[in-house]
Amino acid sequence: MKKNMIVGIALAMGILSVGALSASAADLCGKCADQQAVQQFTHETFSLSSALKAKDIELREQYAYDSINTNRVSELEGELKELKDKINAAAQKYSIPACSRS
Repeated sequence: MKKNMIVGIALAMGILSVGALSASAADLCGKCADQQAVQQFTHETFSLSSALKAKDIELREQYAYDSINTNRVSELEGELKELKDKINAAAQKYSIPACSRS
């Protein structure tokens, strides 16, 4: 009984320490880009991000139908890839690492 309790407590402490380490790593990564560059990137890609979200929702709706329109799904997936490529190009232009993009 005591052995199981000790193992359970050790496991819980391990999980908590991994979670804390992950959270601290995420905080550090958010500071690896210049804030003004991040703002310019966000401003420049706002319309692209909005379009990306709308296309993603539309693609999810297509997958929810009983009979999938494969042509429309392929078209939407192509459009999503183009939008992501444009956002990635803007991120490279401002030297924004992937961890600073939201």
